[in-house]
Amino acid sequence: MLRQKKNLSQEGLAQKLFVSRQSISKWENGEVEPSIDKLIMLAEIFAVDLDFLLLGKSQHDEVILKMAKVQKHFDKAVLRDVNLEVRSRDRIALLGSNGSGKTTIVNLILGAYRPNGGQIQRYFKPEDDLSVMPQENHLLEALRLKEQVALSAKIQGQYKAQNLKELVNQFHLTDQSRKLISQLSGGQKRRLALLLALLKPSKLVILDEPTVGMDLESIDFFWSYLEHVSGAVITITHDFNQIDRYFNRVLLLKDGVIAADERVATIHSNNQTIEQWYRANNQSQEQPA
Repeated sequence: MLRQKKNLSQEGLAQKLFVSRQSISKWENGEVEPSIDKLIMLAEIFAVDLDFLLLGKSQHDEVILKMAKVQKHFDKAVLRDVNLEVRSRDRIALLGSNGSGKTTIVNLILGAYRPNGGQIQRYFKPEDDLSVMPQENHLLEALRLKEQVALSAKIQGQYKAQNLKELVNQFHLTDQSRKLISQLSGGQKRRLALLLALLKPSKLVILDEPTVGMDLESIDFFWSYLEHVSGAVITITHDFNQIDRYFNRVLLLKDGVIAADERVATIHSNNQTIEQWYRANNQSQEQPA
């Protein structure tokens, strides 16, 4: 059951959908059917498409990225032999110790770096179907928040004044809309960076340590909002509690290769948490930051 794979109780799912626990129970027992708007919300929460909910199978789980025998070196080899396949419904947590090459993989996917060996195949247009939230905030400190949002939206071809106003409100930034970026708190800047990364629908969203610098309120908002993102997601994070809840797949980058690639459900079936799995597979490496 999708709810169990997400480790959600009936009460927890009911809160996300703004319905009663009894409604969830009736849906699961086949007594009544959820409305179309609730089906859409369920598809977003469980990271599946409507075809899967209605027919029991997905028609849109295609491969969107392949990396084969990819190598990258600077003064020394960082990536030696990376093989990776990403599908359109993947929720991937990319783990590894400091300096293992996680951000290098991201830059290779973006096209910011060229590999020294191997092949990268993207089955999407990066300029249209790729969104990124980098670890460092790329914001214009002299602009007001609403000006930054409008500028980024125009660059991405997503400018609609009313939609942007609603989006700023969803991200709890309305009260800061007239403030200069330089006057925002660290958590507010990270929320803004996430907003800018999600202005357009994308086939692949990449988030590099997205919760670094966030306050607790912003962290809770981030994970809650991310459940509604469509497309594949690759996230560099060590927030183990959220990996257990949000992701369906975990990668461990170690010694220049993807040393482990496991389904979260499989890890849980072995009575392990993600943190236990990580530490068991990464014992020879330093502790993560």
